[in-house]
Amino acid sequence: MPDTLASAPLVSPQNAAHRPALVGWRSPGGSWTTMPFDENSPEVSIERHEDGNRITIAVHRPGAAAVEVAFPVPTRFQAFGGGERFETLDLKGQSVRYYLENFGLGNGTYLPSPWIATTLGYALLLTDEAPAVFHVAAPFDPNMLRVQVEGDRLVVEIHRGTLPELYDALIRRIGPPLMPDDDFFGLWKAGDWRIENAATVAADRVGHADLGLPLAVKLIDAYWASEVHSFTFDAKKYPDAWGMVADMADEGTGIYLWLCPWVVVGTRSFEEAKANGYVIVDGAGNLITRRPGANPNVVAALIDFSYAPAREWWSGHLRILLKSGIRGFKVDFGEQLPEHAVLRSGETGGRAHNAFVRHYLEATIEAFDGTVPAIISRSGSPRVRAPIWSGDQTSDFCPKTGLPSAIRAAQSAALSGWSFVGSDLGGYFGTPTTQVFARWAQFSCFTPLMMLHGLGCREPWDMGPDALAVYGSYAKLHLALLPVFQHYGRIASQGGLPLLRMMPLAFPEIDWSTINDWDQQYMLGDDLLVAPVAFYGNTRAVYVPPGEWYDVLAKTWVTGPTWRVHDVPLDAVPIFVRHGAAFLLALDSRKKSAAKLVFSRPAGPLTDTKDADWDIAVVGCVGTGQSTAAPAHIATKDMETWFGTDIAWSAPTRNGAEDMPLDA
Repeated sequence: MPDTLASAPLVSPQNAAHRPALVGWRSPGGSWTTMPFDENSPEVSIERHEDGNRITIAVHRPGAAAVEVAFPVPTRFQAFGGGERFETLDLKGQSVRYYLENFGLGNGTYLPSPWIATTLGYALLLTDEAPAVFHVAAPFDPNMLRVQVEGDRLVVEIHRGTLPELYDALIRRIGPPLMPDDDFFGLWKAGDWRIENAATVAADRVGHADLGLPLAVKLIDAYWASEVHSFTFDAKKYPDAWGMVADMADEGTGIYLWLCPWVVVGTRSFEEAKANGYVIVDGAGNLITRRPGANPNVVAALIDFSYAPAREWWSGHLRILLKSGIRGFKVDFGEQLPEHAVLRSGETGGRAHNAFVRHYLEATIEAFDGTVPAIISRSGSPRVRAPIWSGDQTSDFCPKTGLPSAIRAAQSAALSGWSFVGSDLGGYFGTPTTQVFARWAQFSCFTPLMMLHGLGCREPWDMGPDALAVYGSYAKLHLALLPVFQHYGRIASQGGLPLLRMMPLAFPEIDWSTINDWDQQYMLGDDLLVAPVAFYGNTRAVYVPPGEWYDVLAKTWVTGPTWRVHDVPLDAVPIFVRHGAAFLLALDSRKKSAAKLVFSRPAGPLTDTKDADWDIAVVGCVGTGQSTAAPAHIATKDMETWFGTDIAWSAPTRNGAEDMPLDA
């Protein structure tokens, strides 16, 4: 979100102006005072400006500790957004904080956003980084949507329209997400940071090679360096680090390195940072130290990325790593800034707390000198929408902390402006069972980021034959979907809808509040409905929206709206494809060959098509009984059932080539 939000034409009006009913303020150490909203009130200064389909309201109460406005709401509506959400996608009845937390479970979030969209025809956007809370028809006040902001001034924008129009208005204001290079959409492997070393890296290389799968990214997690932010490999763990980096680059595998925003007390990097004023202090100039990640063995000082010399020190070291062959960085943490800290930028308190991760991400991105930044982050700012992963779920089907929460997190992050998302495949905490691992692999297949990561075993070749078979199958399918991720990724990065679309975004005409478990299914692009199995047991009920859909699992056409109930084997996942859809499936990404798969009822014969970017080697038509002859390395039956899982692969290209239009 830029510091100054530029005006932009928005969507056509859908409703009359939305006027707050109440305005209020809290005195320092006191309680709330509330009164009817009146633009001529002597108690508060209220400004209102209407620009097309956007209304801006500014409320100022000098000396107040916090200010609020409240909007009346009916009994029945839904609300979405708020950033990455784990517990629920429908925020009605919730108190949603805009405050960065080191808590990505339940009602916490690493990725907050000051934006709430409703099915009442409007959304609310706060334009500042001050902490805030949206009480969305909370139990203590079910007839109001209250917006409370720390400080003596509140500025809220009201955008009007349907949910897709409200998403469009948001992206016009904050800018589109940053699209990564093609290797982001490949296969990722991280190791357990407690034991990772050159031997475990070599095992990951061998494991993928034995499966015939190209490893796009090897993520070397925490404590790869001789000391935190020495920016040099630990020679004991990695005796030939740069030889390893070069060899893996020759194999088509890029290495990402873990970063954190602190320097550890007692290290040379800490002494250097402290001596140069790069670390954060309080109002009296005293050093602030923390135990990052609640680690009792580490005391650290946070780096002040708002200070230009500190940013240059940081990005300069990262730039050297990039020039030496490192592909990118995992930008971890960012939530630890205490509110008594004072940044060199002048930001203090909660505003500095929310802004800190923005400074951290921007300093890291600067190392890429204007090229596409190869980073993923756990925490984020709505002003920097780089790729993210929703970290630290439990390795189970717990609704608030396990796989169901990761499915919600991906959808809510995408709706809030982060399109390029994924999770820790198998969960981070605990040992996944074969069932949990298999179901998580199926979900990850249909997200932009498919990354093995967690504490303990996440090596498919060490998890038994069933887990290995499912991972191998869906890893191949994920690679085949590269043209799909490219196509919809480019749409998102140019301001269009996100790759992953929650059902109310894809079908805003439906009242989803009456439909059970809609938050456990989503659309990938325009035409593919994905319904992961995220619970113990195999029976899966899926709500199919209006239209004609090909039920891939049942190999039959169905007409919605309807419910489909399947007994889903461990190696399967319910997916439905809209009538008339056409998908390119990569056969060989290096040679740019692909299959075009068309889903339609019987039609005329299909013909081969060519494009400058993808060479269409095979054309198949599902549901028509028509198919051209497939090359020997393509199993036509698998193409029809699984979009082509029996495919020989080569490493993905990194030249940023354009994707083939899906309607070619």
